Amino acid sequence: MQELNGKVAVVTGGGSGIGRAMALAFADEGMDVAIGDIEAGAAEAVAEEVRAKGRRAIVVTCDVVDIASVRALAERTKAELGGAHVVCNNAGVVANNPTAEMSDTDWSWVLGVDLDGVVNGVQAFLPGLVEQGDGHIVNTSSMAGLIPLAAPGIISYTAAKYGVMGITETLHGELEGSGVGASVLCPGIVNTRIGESARNRPDADAVPPRPAPPTELPPDFEPPRIIGGESIEPEVVARRVVEAVKTNELYIVTHPETRGPVEERFAAIMAAYDRAEELHGKP
Repeated sequence: MQELNGKVAVVTGGGSGIGRAMALAFADEGMDVAIGDIEAGAAEAVAEEVRAKGRRAIVVTCDVVDIASVRALAERTKAELGGAHVVCNNAGVVANNPTAEMSDTDWSWVLGVDLDGVVNGVQAFLPGLVEQGDGHIVNTSSMAGLIPLAAPGIISYTAAKYGVMGITETLHGELEGSGVGASVLCPGIVNTRIGESARNRPDADAVPPRPAPPTELPPDFEPPRIIGGESIEPEVVARRVVEAVKTNELYIVTHPETRGPVEERFAAIMAAYDRAEELHGKP
């Protein structure tokens, strides 16, 4: 999609963070924007920023876990903005409990938003994009979709983001020649409020607060290794997304310094193949 001017972008999780930045970046390209978010007030504030740039914007309160809610977003977008061209399945959450302490609701909440939310966005919007032969889907994964991050408490997040990676890679190949593209966004550390996402849990009142960290740490304490690079602003990510949509790039990465850990992962996989070749045919 080399020409974005005059077309329509849809962004879930568009009320803050990367979603807000993408909404504004697409508006700067001359696009109208539909903002879906579970927090209507935050989404409306972003819509006002889009309108201040001279573009149309609508807000749809949207729970991406609910396919009916996402279909309503698609219907409102078509009715009020004439349809969709770029669809960003971006809403995301994380549960910070260590794996051994995670409940079934921790798992279902994270997988519901981060994985099912992408599936629901694809189901609600892809048929229309294919029918018009013009469009692009951007699914937000993470560095955690490329490598398992060594940080306690994000195993469900990692599972979801690996799934988003596979969905998008498959879409990109399947849609070749259709006029519809697909990209997977894999940011490292970005200055957003995802760490506060529990505020929107359906069972937020029933979730016990995490204990405060100790005021004094042991002298030999080493923080967990988190592979995400230096923190960057959402606007930097949004600019990369716009570029990738225009050129139909499959992978969108934001932190060049994370190349090494990704290479290490794939080197380990290749080493496993080498070992299989050594053992091939041996009794």
